[in-house]
Amino acid sequence: MDNLINELYYGNIRPVEQMGGLTAEAATIMKRVHENEDRLEACLNEQEKELFHTIQNDRLDVTCIIEEKRFREAFILGARLMVEILTGGPQ
Repeated sequence: MDNLINELYYGNIRPVEQMGGLTAEAATIMKRVHENEDRLEACLNEQEKELFHTIQNDRLDVTCIIEEKRFREAFILGARLMVEILTGGPQ
């Protein structure tokens, strides 16, 4: 157990890298999003493009915060499940 904790602490285990790539469905949607963003950006002046990029960056920041919170909550739930399994009852 100590070895696994050390590996995680020192960054040798990175769960986010083990998630794998996008599913075919997600890749198709992501391609469509990028194509539509390019089409929209072609219609914008420089000030509008700057605003559009600000919105995109802010949305990405919020998404990262949400995903980190989800990961943390799922990890805690997994740890609680393991404690319950190992001790034979709820804690």
